[in-house]
Amino acid sequence: LRALAVLPILLVHAGLTAIPGGFVGVDIFFVISGYLISRIILKEMDADRFTLTGFYRRRALRILPALLVMLAVVLAVGWWRLFPQDMRDLSWSAAATALSGSNIWFWRTVNYFGDAELTPLLHTWSLGVEEQFYIFYPLLLIALRRWLPRHIVAALWVIAVVSLAIGYGLIHINKAQASFYLLPSRAWELALGGLVATGGFPTLGPRLRAAASWAGLAMVIAALFVIEEGMDFPVPWALLPCVGTVLLIAYGQTGATARLLSLAPMRFVGDISYSLYLWHWPVMAFWRFERGLTLEPWEMAATIAISFALAILSYRLIERPFLERGKAWATPRVLGSALAAMLLVAVAAALFAVQAAKARIEDPAVAKLLTYLDYEDSPQSFFQFKRGVCMADTAQPTYDPKTCATRRSDRPNILVMGDSHAAHIVQAISERLEGVNILRLTASGCDPVLPLRGDPRCTEVMKLGFEDRLLGTGRVDRVILSARWRAGYLPELARAVTHFRERGIPVTVFGPAVEYDEPLARLLARATARGDVDLARGSRRMDLLAEDRAMRGAVVAAGGTYVSMQDLECPRGVCPLFASDGAPFHFDISHYTLGASRDLAAKLPLAAITPAKP
Repeated sequence: LRALAVLPILLVHAGLTAIPGGFVGVDIFFVISGYLISRIILKEMDADRFTLTGFYRRRALRILPALLVMLAVVLAVGWWRLFPQDMRDLSWSAAATALSGSNIWFWRTVNYFGDAELTPLLHTWSLGVEEQFYIFYPLLLIALRRWLPRHIVAALWVIAVVSLAIGYGLIHINKAQASFYLLPSRAWELALGGLVATGGFPTLGPRLRAAASWAGLAMVIAALFVIEEGMDFPVPWALLPCVGTVLLIAYGQTGATARLLSLAPMRFVGDISYSLYLWHWPVMAFWRFERGLTLEPWEMAATIAISFALAILSYRLIERPFLERGKAWATPRVLGSALAAMLLVAVAAALFAVQAAKARIEDPAVAKLLTYLDYEDSPQSFFQFKRGVCMADTAQPTYDPKTCATRRSDRPNILVMGDSHAAHIVQAISERLEGVNILRLTASGCDPVLPLRGDPRCTEVMKLGFEDRLLGTGRVDRVILSARWRAGYLPELARAVTHFRERGIPVTVFGPAVEYDEPLARLLARATARGDVDLARGSRRMDLLAEDRAMRGAVVAAGGTYVSMQDLECPRGVCPLFASDGAPFHFDISHYTLGASRDLAAKLPLAAITPAKP
């Protein structure tokens, strides 16, 4: 089962799009952990030989040696290869990981404008969840054993249901990141494993056991193909792989599924799965730092091979020796050494972070470019996006309709709707159209399509436009729709265009913006440092050109006006890398800097952004 969990993770992280739900391997790991830890603890309790120190001792020997070595290696490679801002962020995440809090760190720091594939320790969030589970779960079982010995199963069911409710609630109050990263909204997955270990599922006859185990395997495999990024996760979609894993553990100990999962290659991958999980993401992140975000097939194979090689070395030279030799070590020595090692790595990482923050790059051109990696925190960015005021995002989900969506009867009203790809140009449009009232309905990650999609943060903002709930008086003279359009949304976009056209309102759709494999600011800094001017241009996503053509046809057919942002930014296929004010054209993979948005707004056809002539 560990192999079934880790292999899809490896493949999807290498860039294999055929299994979009490969990341659910983490959820399989959570169920396995809940099962194994519950079984171990309860078995020792039954034999009256369970101790907290003994439990923490085994967990420390199992988890920390390989983890801390990986952190040390990642910090060393980062210091050698990364720019100061990237090293600063990496170091703080390493400190959080060493102290079992990386899930909390990434919950607070990974944001909409980030580039997850270039965050070398992002995968450790799941270890943070597990390590926090290891701290609290034994205490819970001790309490239940003492005061409610006959109700352990019922208590675990209550925990699972409450945790599911927390996860669902967080998603629906615009706290999807908290639901994804934090233990309270993940505890139900671990509790399901605990319920298998405690007899929380009914005993079945041979035929039903076989059917249940095959159903479980089918659910896990289906999850790999059905679940995609952007779905509500972990609640409810993680139920699919988690329930499937429960069925496999509870009813698949014998029979055909057991024989299939017990094949030698599966057992081998299962044995090294922890080290494989630890090493694969840093390998792929650093590779992408060097060569670009999108991996060629040979690069996928190379990163997977390197990950396996490091995992085998880690398993044989670190994991197994500590587990075997650690049996002879005294518990106080193990726990004291573990705590000291965690603190040592955390302090060292913090010192790296401080030094990286102070580091100065000799080439002023490179140094200036790198400042744009922190663009989203700048006053210029707030002026441009108005996050938390006119653009609701995951970190600042508030939206003020009085400030941003009030019509005026004394001037034309132009309504701009969409996600951050509407927000990154609307200020510049407002500056160009003097005497025009620009209304902004923007929420990050929210496509302005019908039917409405996304969490309430998205839908409540979009409803103001689609359901004519705008404040003030006066007619809307044009609607502009812009987004980082997702695949498969053309019918929904066409319905949105038709919706406004039926109300007599002209509609303009901005096509997909130019995108790069990684933040253009970093690409330009690397290109400048290496003297390789073609590095950035070679990282442009050319697949968006076909999407651009398809969108034009669908929008025009629905009665809308279409503006190709690909053609606008890159006339005759040549894209400017810098805006006229000297800033990079994009500060991340696709969002315009303020100067670039002004350059593009000046090139927009007036007929596409002003009221239609009578």
